[in-house]
Parts: sequence; C-alpha cells; structure tokens
Amino acid sequence: MDCWSVLQLREDADARTIKRSYARLLKTFRPDEDPEGFQRLREAYEHALSVARWRAEYDADDIEVATTEVVEESNQANLQAWSETLDLRPLNLEKQPGLQSLNLAPLNSPQRHHEPVIAPDEQAARVLLDGLSDQNLAERWEQAQQQQCAQAFEKLLLQLCFDHPGLRNSIAGWAVQHLGWLAPWQNVAMTNWQQDALASGLLQDYRQALQELLEAGKEREFLTRLKSYTAQPWLQVFDRRQEWQRIILQLFNDSEWSLPLFDRVGDVFGWDEKKGIHPEPASIWQALIERCNQESFYENLRAKAQDRRTWAADVQAAHLLMNPLTTSQQKQMIDGFGQNEWQACHDLGQTLTWRYPQLLSRLPNADVFLWRRFLPRPIADETWIRVWAGIALAMYLFYFPAEHKSLGYSLSMPLLLAWVPIGFLRFGLSWWVPISSHFIVFDLWLTENIVPRRFNPGTRWLLLRHGAAQVVLTLLFGILLGWLGVVTYVGFILIGLFHKRRIGQLNPELSARRPWLTALHWAHFSPLQLVFLLVMVCITLACQIYLPEYHLTNLKFR
Repeated sequence: MDCWSVLQLREDADARTIKRSYARLLKTFRPDEDPEGFQRLREAYEHALSVARWRAEYDADDIEVATTEVVEESNQANLQAWSETLDLRPLNLEKQPGLQSLNLAPLNSPQRHHEPVIAPDEQAARVLLDGLSDQNLAERWEQAQQQQCAQAFEKLLLQLCFDHPGLRNSIAGWAVQHLGWLAPWQNVAMTNWQQDALASGLLQDYRQALQELLEAGKEREFLTRLKSYTAQPWLQVFDRRQEWQRIILQLFNDSEWSLPLFDRVGDVFGWDEKKGIHPEPASIWQALIERCNQESFYENLRAKAQDRRTWAADVQAAHLLMNPLTTSQQKQMIDGFGQNEWQACHDLGQTLTWRYPQLLSRLPNADVFLWRRFLPRPIADETWIRVWAGIALAMYLFYFPAEHKSLGYSLSMPLLLAWVPIGFLRFGLSWWVPISSHFIVFDLWLTENIVPRRFNPGTRWLLLRHGAAQVVLTLLFGILLGWLGVVTYVGFILIGLFHKRRIGQLNPELSARRPWLTALHWAHFSPLQLVFLLVMVCITLACQIYLPEYHLTNLKFR
C-alpha cells in the first residue's frame, strides 16, 4: 500500500492537504493504542510531504524560467522597436524645448534606482505590528483578519519571533493555541530549525512555570496548568509528547512533591508501572518509583504513629520512633514491651536504616535503635573468658618469682584462682543490672552529657551501669599489681575504644558456634593493644626481678 492510500488522498495533494489528513488520521492511529498503525501513518506522511514539497519546488522553477524567458523576449522586442524609431525619426532636442528635461539614461545606468515593491496586505500587516505586545496580540490578529492581511501578519509575526528573541516565547505561546503553530496543519511555513527553536523555548517556559507552582506547594494549580499544556495540539505530535514527558519526569526528580500528585500526573499521561508504560530514561523512572514507595511507607508510618485505637506491636514501634518523646516517656513505653514489640522495633529500624535512609532526617531522633539503650544487654561468654585470662595473667605476675614452687604449680594456680573473682563479678552483676535499670533515665542523661557522642555512638556504654563493673576490675588489678596494674588495664581498655583497627578478621559463624575457642582470637584486639600489653608485662616482670620491694607484700598503694 502506497503513502496516498494510507493518507486517503489523491496523488496531486499539496502539503497543506497532507498535513490536515495526517492530523485527522492521528486520532484513529494513536501511538499508545496502535503503534504499528501509527508507524505506517507516520512513514506515509513523511514520504507524501517530501513528494509534495519536491513537486512545489519543481513547478516554481518552471514558472520562474518561463517568466524570465517571456520578459527577456519582450524587452528585446521593445528595445528593437525603440531603436528603429530613433533611426527613422531622430529627435531634434533644440526644436522641441518641451523634451529638454527628459532623462534618456540607459536602463542599466547607476542613476536609476529600483525601490522594493511592498504588497498592500503586507503594508497593512506591518502597521498592525507596530507597538505589538502580549496584551494587544489577540486584538491585532482580529484586525488583521478584518483587513484581509492575516496571512501576511502571521508571516511577519514569525519573523518578529526571531528578530526580537525577547518576544519569541510570548508570541509562540499565543500562536500555538490560536494559530496552530507547530501542529501538522499550521499555515505559516517554518524551517526545521525554526520549529525546534520555538518548541524548545516553549517547553522551557512551561517547565519553569510548573516548577514555580511545585516549589510554592500549589499542587492543584500545578495539575490544572499541566493538563492545559498537555492538551495543546502541538504537543500531540509523538516526538514532542515524548520530550514533554521526559521534561516532567526530570522535574519530579529534582523537586519535592506528594504521592497523590504523582499518581494524578501519571493518570494524565497514562503511565502504568505494572503495564510497563512509562517515559524514558528508565533509570529516573525507577528512582521515582522507589521514591513513591518511600513516601507511601512514610505516610503509613505516620498514620500508625497517630493511631490510638490499637496497640499492635508495629503501632507501638511507630509510636516510639515517630513521636517526639522524652527519655522518661520512652522508658515508660518500653517497660511494657514484650518479644513481639522488640521484634517490631528491630524490623522497623532495619528497614529505615538500609532501605529508606533518606527518611532518617525526618524522624525526631535519627537513632532508630534508641530502644536498645534501655535493654540490659547480656555479657557475652567470650568477654568473661578475656577477663579471666587478664586476671590469670595478673595473678601470675603477682606470685612471680616463686622460688619455692614448681613451674607447673606457678602456672596452674593463677588459672584456677582466676575463676574466684569471675564468680563474684557475675554474681554481683546479676544484682547490679536490675538495680541500675531503675535509674537508667538519669544514667542516660549523665552519659550523654559527659561522654562525647563520637566516642560512644548510640549511647552503647553507660557510665553507671557499665562504669561500675570497670571500676571494680580496675581496683582488682590495682590490688594485684599496684599502679602498674591500673595503668595496664586502663590503657588497654582506652586503646581498644579509640583505635578501631583490628588484627585480621574473625569468622562470625565460628565465633557463634565456638565462643570459648575464639574468645582469645587476635582479631578481637588492636595491634596497639598487644604492643602496649607486651611492654607493660615486661616492665612489671623487670620490677618484680630487679626491684623486689615493688611486690605488693612489701609495697602497696603508698
């Protein structure tokens, strides 16, 4: 099937007739409903238009050549007749004074000037363009129609757009609505460059106007203006409609908006994520879909935080994280939590941290695991093993040298005796942890105001609850080794807190299965801790050997 059959036209149709037929058939072969039919229509339209333009140019060339030949023949005939007249009847200027002022200069003489001839309709159109503005543009167009110079006025209006770029967008914005500019059936002839320049300027103006409404929070006016722009005929052309959708997509990617507004805009353009109908580029579209999911999640979370009708686990977790509560109110709420509530808080914290981290800035407290501060965290088994090893080492140095004891006795006794203080510490902590939970609000306030947050992120360590156990251990090492023991223990702990680098890595699965075997693994310690511990052990041994009076049996805290 040829292009004329597809367009339902005769083969001698001109460009204007082709554009009108294309616009009429475009309503039947819509690109979103019948892409194959639209593609055939578009190819036929372009081919027929090129043929019509070629035919018009060919005919114009023939007419121009024929006209030129006739004019030249006529001029030659007139020149020959005029020459013969001069030869047969020579003029006597002296006897005819009335002709003395006649200028007989040749036609090609420099003294003869040809002024451009302006058609009457163009002259009338030029008068109407004088003093043209946005306010009187519609009135001048009506006058041009009444004075039968509408075609010339429209042509000069297009020329004015490019002679005065400051008026281009305002004139083009009016012309696309009232004169059909940039549509397939427009009357005024434009080059491709002119069409692209007008379309680009209008699209940028439309985007700027919509952006201002969006930034002002006027979503209803935004939607009304968007529908008005999108319904314009020149934006029904497939390529420009795709470009317009890309601009709106980028605008949403760069601005703040509500979820209902995005849904309504999707209805205007027919976007549907489930059907795969969306504008390009796909990367920005997917980012907006994820943002929609984020906003939907946040709105659902806010609704739960304001819900007072039920006390489900997820509702209580939302209340804890979304509402600005004091520490006492948080403690009061958490006291009634059970396993389900703790799990809901944990799941919500994980979702906010890893999937929607942008929402953390909207929460009253960016620490979504703040509830952990109120939990009496149990001491891991490997921690007790490290404490036992430290006490055993201190006891060995305490009994060194032991001349009257064998080597096996000197090594085994500290290992056995170290379990005695471990037992007392575990018994004491079993009483201390419940007691400290009663004044944990004061403990949190004291810790947050004394310890810098960068050294204790998330308030993991509390001054009273955890500091009491550290003070007891410090005194124990002081009793065994004096000031060297205190310096060794305190320095070892401080290096571990401030120096985050560790020796190698530890397999988490092995650590979970065999905590007793992995308790003393080197990966738990900083290299500076081990160097510091080795230096202090050497210093202590040297004092025990070369300064016997250092031993605690002779010298205690003086």
